[in-house]
Amino acid sequence: MIFYPPELVPMQGRFVFSENVTAKASHCLSKAIFSELWHNFSFRASSLTVEPCNEFVFSIGAVDRLPLDGAEYSINVSENGIYVYAESERSLLHGFMTLLDRIRATEDDSGIKAQIDACQIKDRAAIQTRMVHFCIFPETEPWELQRFIRFCGALKYTHVVLEFWGMLRYDCMKELAWSHAFTKEELRPILREASDLGLEIIPMFNHWGHASGGRVMHGKHVVLDQNPALQTYFSDDGWCWNLQNPKVRNLLKCVREELIDLCGDGEYFHIGCDEAYNFDLSTSEGMDAICDFMNEVAKDLCSVGRRLIVWGDMFLFRHPSYNPKNRYTCNAPRADCEQYMLTRLSKDIMIADWQYDAPEAPVETASVFHHAGFDCMLCPWDRGIKELNAVLETVKSESLTGVLMTTWHTLTKGMPLVTMAAVGAYNKVSTDLRYYRTETAALLRKVFPANGNYERAGWAKYQIGIIT
Repeated sequence: MIFYPPELVPMQGRFVFSENVTAKASHCLSKAIFSELWHNFSFRASSLTVEPCNEFVFSIGAVDRLPLDGAEYSINVSENGIYVYAESERSLLHGFMTLLDRIRATEDDSGIKAQIDACQIKDRAAIQTRMVHFCIFPETEPWELQRFIRFCGALKYTHVVLEFWGMLRYDCMKELAWSHAFTKEELRPILREASDLGLEIIPMFNHWGHASGGRVMHGKHVVLDQNPALQTYFSDDGWCWNLQNPKVRNLLKCVREELIDLCGDGEYFHIGCDEAYNFDLSTSEGMDAICDFMNEVAKDLCSVGRRLIVWGDMFLFRHPSYNPKNRYTCNAPRADCEQYMLTRLSKDIMIADWQYDAPEAPVETASVFHHAGFDCMLCPWDRGIKELNAVLETVKSESLTGVLMTTWHTLTKGMPLVTMAAVGAYNKVSTDLRYYRTETAALLRKVFPANGNYERAGWAKYQIGIIT
């Protein structure tokens, strides 16, 4: 099992699934994806039919409803049935995922069966906002996105940030996409499934650095490698957008509008803005230019009910007082520049502070944003267990807004850390990475069965030559 809720009371007996199960459940659980998950998690030994109702419940057989008493959801399992009760639709989906996680296989003379040991559970996440970031690279296939979204739904994440690296065909500029990029119609069914799973999709498009739509170590540029005549949209080296060009600002606005339309209802929009190499932040003119731009975008997004998220590294200075064991990424040139920009930036902006090399809590950079009046999330990567735990501990102890797990190009080895981050948002995590590797593999087999396809099995297409 992946999830071990602190308020879990084992009881005598077990509930054994019949071949066909009928449940009274909220309308949100009547979507086809949940019957499919039930079938997969029960090792294809049971099928689920849902009789929709208007309560946030999932009920089979005759068993009492447990009161919430401050919990997000409660689960009661006995020999006679199952009852999941929740405070909201999303909470019910999370309770359902916890229930699925507890299904085990057994066998008798008639064949394999699925069962759940009797228990009583009351659960609430310690970190309420649990985001995860996924890059759609030119090498990414649609099924990999669908698998990851199902995986995150099963892990009870609340949001998925999608960053298209030249892999979405826009109406506003064809050169923003490689020739084999996805159409919006190809993506819409996958995004609808994310919504069914209770995940809010946060669109992301870099508005400052990373304007190439490619990783800096490989030198590709999605726009200029197709049309060099668009050079004036960028800095001389092509890495940053030329924000002084009115055409660029209009283009970025059009991109935002298209992505919002594609990704559906939501609270946020991520504009990236990290690692803006060669942009001069040493003068008030340079700092004013970027702060005014971000405030303008934040106001525009607010007008359509969205909140701007931005990476935090360009606004941080590495102070000598910081813990020397923590190597923070801070790209502001001086301490006074940090102070100036944090004063100028709108407090409506959400800061996503990515710190990948801080093995000891607290992660001090987050307090800089927090004390300056910003809502701040900390963002780990799959760099190590100590670093991930330091982030989770800091978010909990300092009551930060949430956690945003990043994945970048390393999911071929980092998928178990995505599992660990999800578990750590609820309670303490094991430090045994082997445990998360085996449990992650078991979970993937259920949310997205490979059905004998070698490349789709596990979380890496191949076992040798993978990125480490």
